[in-house]
Amino acid sequence: MENSEVRSADANDAFAARAAKDAALERLRVLVARPRTSVMTDRDLLELPRLYRHACTRLARLEQEGEDPRLASELRARIAVAHGLLMIDEARAERPWPLRALDLVLRVSPRAIRAEWRLLTLSLVLLYGLALVAYGAVRRDLDLAYSLLPPAAVEKEIDQLAHLSAGEPFRGNFSFGLGESPVTAGWIMLHNLGVGVLFFASALLPPLYFYMLGSNALMLGTYTAVAGHWGQAGAISSILWTHGVLEIQALVLVGTAGLVLVRAWVRPGAYSRGHAMVRESRRALELLAPVVPMLVTAGLIEGFVSPHAPLAARLSVAGASALALVLWLALGGRASDAPLDVGD
Repeated sequence: MENSEVRSADANDAFAARAAKDAALERLRVLVARPRTSVMTDRDLLELPRLYRHACTRLARLEQEGEDPRLASELRARIAVAHGLLMIDEARAERPWPLRALDLVLRVSPRAIRAEWRLLTLSLVLLYGLALVAYGAVRRDLDLAYSLLPPAAVEKEIDQLAHLSAGEPFRGNFSFGLGESPVTAGWIMLHNLGVGVLFFASALLPPLYFYMLGSNALMLGTYTAVAGHWGQAGAISSILWTHGVLEIQALVLVGTAGLVLVRAWVRPGAYSRGHAMVRESRRALELLAPVVPMLVTAGLIEGFVSPHAPLAARLSVAGASALALVLWLALGGRASDAPLDVGD
């Protein structure tokens, strides 16, 4: 192993000596010598195609003139590595689409989510921060609920709470029977997907997106706090979070995908705006990839589990959903053979 590393270092030194008069070849040598798991910067990505073309031209001249066969051989090896970096997605595109879709959801998407942690954190802090503020305020003063939610919605919830029998847990609007669950679950899935489309569209105008996110946060905190005045905050939370663990996080992902496109337009970096939009469209797709499975699963849970399962089952489903999300986000795409990614 040590001898192999020594030979590789000698080859690099020899190539560097022969290419010393050509700065482009030296730069190409530096780029392709990096580990495959390293991150390429915007500058690297812009340079690589130009350096690749230059190296191909230089190799063609060497082969035509028959000069310096060793340099031609070494240059050919560097070009092959550069070609692999430029065409890194071509081999993946030849795989069957179900495998590519699975790879996108299980490996590529969590890597993209980790890369966009700043935008995600911004949305999550706003969502859960406002929800906690609304909960605390309404727990202290029930009348504030009428300012944070439509009065009709508050009156309906209070009326439902006031008509509960002794010892009966509060179920809110989750009072449909098991026979209605298939139709209700289908309606919920369609509704969730429609809300997802609205979140994505609103994120293209960030103030509108943050307004929608804040409105939903206030609704969540206020609704739970009103139930708390009747000692039912835990009961309704156990229902809401059974499916909400997946549903709410999916909607935040949708909004983040829209913000990524806005960032490409506002801050294109080294790219033109058109090129940046194309490039960031791929990142947005990577963020959106798990949204449909998450919303469909959340709809099934909301239709069949949240209203009908006992408390222990609801808590188990919520906990399992949260654990699955954390493991998927933390471990997905961390294989040693992960392809090069674009630097944030």
